[in-house]
Amino acid sequence: MTKSQAQSHVNPPRPIRRRTFLKTIPLVGAAGLPAVHVLGAEPADKGRTIKYAGWQVGITYQAPGPGGMTRDGLMRLLDEMVENRMNLLSLMMLSYAYFDPNHDGYCWPVRNPKLKAYWDDKSINGQAKTEFVSQMIQAAADRGVEVQLFMNWGIWNPSRLRQGYPNALVQLTREQAAAGHKSRNWLHCPDSPGAWQAGLDEVADLLAFFNHPNVKSYSLERLSYGNAMQCFCRHTQERFEQDMGKPLLSAGKKEIEAWKARRIGTALKEYAAHVRRVKPGTSLWLHTQCSPSWGHDPATMRANGVDHLVPHTIQFPETRKRIYAKLDRLAPNPCVLHFCTRDQRPKNYKLWIKTPEILTEVLGWVRAYPGKNLAGLLFFSPNATSPKNRRTVYEQLKRFHWG
Repeated sequence: MTKSQAQSHVNPPRPIRRRTFLKTIPLVGAAGLPAVHVLGAEPADKGRTIKYAGWQVGITYQAPGPGGMTRDGLMRLLDEMVENRMNLLSLMMLSYAYFDPNHDGYCWPVRNPKLKAYWDDKSINGQAKTEFVSQMIQAAADRGVEVQLFMNWGIWNPSRLRQGYPNALVQLTREQAAAGHKSRNWLHCPDSPGAWQAGLDEVADLLAFFNHPNVKSYSLERLSYGNAMQCFCRHTQERFEQDMGKPLLSAGKKEIEAWKARRIGTALKEYAAHVRRVKPGTSLWLHTQCSPSWGHDPATMRANGVDHLVPHTIQFPETRKRIYAKLDRLAPNPCVLHFCTRDQRPKNYKLWIKTPEILTEVLGWVRAYPGKNLAGLLFFSPNATSPKNRRTVYEQLKRFHWG
């Protein structure tokens, strides 16, 4: 989820059909030249090798029913993955009512009293007596599928989070900060002491509860500024002036971007160290395209403790050229594409509706990517992906090699 997605209040566009897609999005090659590829005319399999292939699924996010996923439902997904040789299951352990009105908050049996206010007490997995993810982690281990836990740092329901962390603040634009306006934004500021502590506490509670050797990695989205217009809250202004010796409000765009990269780089390094103190040996993945306005610098990711990048891929229309340029820019960081397969839109989210033709086309581009930093494919999300799109994913995966 991105901040721009969270602030979208326009009517969702009509689903883009294959014919419209080909008319409106030029097919271009890595050099920007017209692509000769047409569906069904893909050259012979070149044996593209990746390390990971799997699904990321929300235990509650976009899941049917107020209780979210069930044990049987997750087991069916796991068996389906094994049938199709997938080796990574990423479990999204929170939801947000902004995008999914039926589910909000943490969906495991939260133990930290300060986090309890953000616990989804309707979730089946959130109840101690019906919690099933622990069993699924072992079941995945028995089947050779490694498990990842995923959270979205900072996109929290502010009215609920503040019950445990009263000084957690959302991000503000320059104008909102100057006018003292309250924001309806859900993205919290990493410079806000309450938000920073909430982020540390949630991952500690989650990893301690699911302390299993088959939880190999932890992934997060965000831990960032929202965009070029954020953040100008009092905590960020104080931090900037402390670091730079001048007011944030008088700084230029490039100066602010450079500071953001240093500031967020430091925060990521501290966060990564915290994760590994809680669960030593955990691999840390970051769901990002490394936008400078977020404060994510691909050049410093490894030094700051990030092992893999998981860039958004086709949430919205993309060309072959743009996908290749994104991967090139993120190199040499190993990238596992966060590959959106959904054809069901969440609320407040202008998601691009995928079809089997679109998925086949784009996976063909990915298979032909000439770079060396493509580590895998993490498909999102089976809860909002039709059977026909899921079948397309499995069929196209036959053209890759891994594991």
